[in-house]
Amino acid sequence: MKDLIEDSGTDGVAREPIAVIGMGCRFAGGVDSPDAYWRLLTSGKDAISEVPPERWAGYANASPQNAAALRRTTRYGGFLDDIAGFDAEFFGITPREAELMDPQQRIVLEVSWEALEHAGIPPHTLAGSDTGVFIGVGSDDYGRRMLEDLPGIEAWTGIGAAFCAVANRVSYTLDLRGSSLAVDTACSASLVSVHLAVQALRAGECPVALAGGVNIMAGPGLTMVLDAAGAVSPDGRSKSFDAAADGYGRGEGAGVVVLKRLSQAQRDNDRILAVIKGSAVHQDGRTNGIMAPSATAQAHLLRRAYRNAGVDPATVDYVEAHGTGTKAGDPVETRAMAEVFAVGRPADRPCLVGSVKPNIGHLEAGAGVAGLIKAVLALHHEHIPPQANFEEPNPAIPWDEARLRVVADPTPWPAGDHTRRAGVSGYGYGGTIGHIVLEEAPEAVGRPEPTEREAADTVVRLFPIFAGTEAGVRANAAGLADWLLSDGADTSLDDIATTLAVHRSPAPARAVVTAHDRDRLVTRLLAFAEDKPLDGIESGTALAGAERGAVWVFSGHGSQWIGMGRELLAEEPVFARVLDEIEPVFLAEIGFSPRQVLIDGDLAEVERIQPLIFAMQVALAAVWRKHGLAPAAVIGHSVGEIAAAVVAGTLGLTDGARLVCRRSALLRRVAGKGAMLMVALPFDEVGRQLADRSGAAAAISASPRSTVVAGDVAAIEELATRWEGESLVVRQVASDVAFHSAHMDPLLQELRAAAEGLPISDPRLPLYSTALADPRSDAPRDGAYWADNLRNPVRFTQAVTAAVEDGFRVFVEVSGHPVVAHSIG
Repeated sequence: MKDLIEDSGTDGVAREPIAVIGMGCRFAGGVDSPDAYWRLLTSGKDAISEVPPERWAGYANASPQNAAALRRTTRYGGFLDDIAGFDAEFFGITPREAELMDPQQRIVLEVSWEALEHAGIPPHTLAGSDTGVFIGVGSDDYGRRMLEDLPGIEAWTGIGAAFCAVANRVSYTLDLRGSSLAVDTACSASLVSVHLAVQALRAGECPVALAGGVNIMAGPGLTMVLDAAGAVSPDGRSKSFDAAADGYGRGEGAGVVVLKRLSQAQRDNDRILAVIKGSAVHQDGRTNGIMAPSATAQAHLLRRAYRNAGVDPATVDYVEAHGTGTKAGDPVETRAMAEVFAVGRPADRPCLVGSVKPNIGHLEAGAGVAGLIKAVLALHHEHIPPQANFEEPNPAIPWDEARLRVVADPTPWPAGDHTRRAGVSGYGYGGTIGHIVLEEAPEAVGRPEPTEREAADTVVRLFPIFAGTEAGVRANAAGLADWLLSDGADTSLDDIATTLAVHRSPAPARAVVTAHDRDRLVTRLLAFAEDKPLDGIESGTALAGAERGAVWVFSGHGSQWIGMGRELLAEEPVFARVLDEIEPVFLAEIGFSPRQVLIDGDLAEVERIQPLIFAMQVALAAVWRKHGLAPAAVIGHSVGEIAAAVVAGTLGLTDGARLVCRRSALLRRVAGKGAMLMVALPFDEVGRQLADRSGAAAAISASPRSTVVAGDVAAIEELATRWEGESLVVRQVASDVAFHSAHMDPLLQELRAAAEGLPISDPRLPLYSTALADPRSDAPRDGAYWADNLRNPVRFTQAVTAAVEDGFRVFVEVSGHPVVAHSIG
């Protein structure tokens, strides 16, 4: 029968490791980030304090009997500094709805957002995805009190008090479509949540998962229950595995980890903090009492977890134990650990043991994830923090025989010939128990050596800051300055700028600080935080409609100038990489290097100008993307449509380069035979005036009030004289090619054939056409289209109008020199 029990279950479940790529936390002692948490842990101190005076005041004031009962209640634990503060506007929540939300919902929402940013995932980019949310929750202090206030009940009370909403609120706010579960298994809830997230990821149910737990002591009731049961230490301090252990100290806070399958995280180039190799969840079954632990069940759980992980328990260096510090719990837990971890382990290499509960209190539903984050940090830093409140090992535990040792002092991770591994346990007082098997992150590709640019530290960088309100932006600026002076002191400015730009979600209130060195950045951040005027700072609120994103506009002929791109070549590696990638195509198709032409400034002929315009545009687009900007839609003006097609994903980069080179080579035949002229007349009016005239045509609808005409030199000169005589504004366009006129007809068949064999794909974002009458046309960008692009008039005004009608309000010209931006406004 014992063998049947041991072998039951399915070990064929996919065992792909799960990467921990981000973490967020809020714990006692002012801990509001993994960095702050690590500082508390390595200090070896606890963050235990008396309950904030206002927290339970309403209960004490309700009656003399309540006040008397509270005087007998343990008043010490790991309390958060503030459970009421919440930037409701940032999350789009009304003040009244926020007031009726259990603080657990508010804090989990904030910590989930912070965990995603810690993972380098802008939260808004997950909207519509199958991202899962799994949150352990067990306290209903706040919700129960709201539901008992019968005169105060209103529509928002129910969801504000609901357990399910602790997870569902995150999914709703971020528009996530994956599983969204609030899990209550008491003190194992957050580890069970991680276990469920691991299973969902392995089953392919979600690409990303948020998992964690929360506990808030909004009322004294549960503390009184635990006092009555003798579970809580009179001084509110857990003394895990210590001879003085006399019960646990309660704690509050929240922790969330961001998880992905390891292969996905590696493909996405995520920073991997640690890897979950396996996990298991079981039940104690029938014991001496429903709250009594079972060493047999715990040992069975550990064996199953390590079998699931494919890991020999003897290779585990450290276990972040449940370790409540109760007289019954610690001996039972260590007995179970000894059964599993002592087997095959040398006496001189005991399994190290610790528990975070003495530092921040026992977070009950959030306890497991607090221990998990500690273990991940310890693996990441290759250092195990000392156990707080530990003086003398519990004599009821045979430490040497068990091959276990409590980490009493700061300890470098033990050296060995195996991969660094840790375990994390969480046991619920109803009997549900869980264990997670962790392993160090696989070796990542190292960060490149600092470039000459970084070493010189003379280049001005942009540091964007976002928040829901102006006050929030200033607070974030102050927080960034504080971080730069402490935890971020060794982080490169390039990494900081990239993180702020690429891995943060934009919000309505914004500021941008420019700086080329750390001191100047800190000075300007602090000045902005204190509302002191200083150069190098710009702030404001996003335009209405800006949430749709920006339309990138790729201009055509005329944006070139001698000297363009030289500074970018020297300072932006990504710009140079794009030019190097298309250089073989340029050399094969048209016989010159784009890099060399930019350096030499040889832009005399059209067959050089247009390929260089394309090269500038696609390389600039790569630079903007590197700095965190991405288009929501694209428009291309004449030859600029080729770069727009590349950025939209319709053409590959080298195929776009091939097309522009072939197009430009054909233009040699018509160079010097035509002219172009801009006139301050609407496109339709120019069309009417030229309807019966040969030799000239309306070629470009440049703006609602201006048109470019193209044709024979004599015809263009005649029109210029005529319109000047009518006091119209006329300007000669610097081109000896009559683009978008009958001059192009001899080239169309060859251009169509030259483009026909290039592979095309559906665009990944809206691609407004300027070559067709319908700007929203989804006609394939095949050979016929590119012939139309060269021959048909450029309907630029119509394309911009269509984008505006579709809700876009921000347009950014991507070119070496602005030539169409003034037409958009």
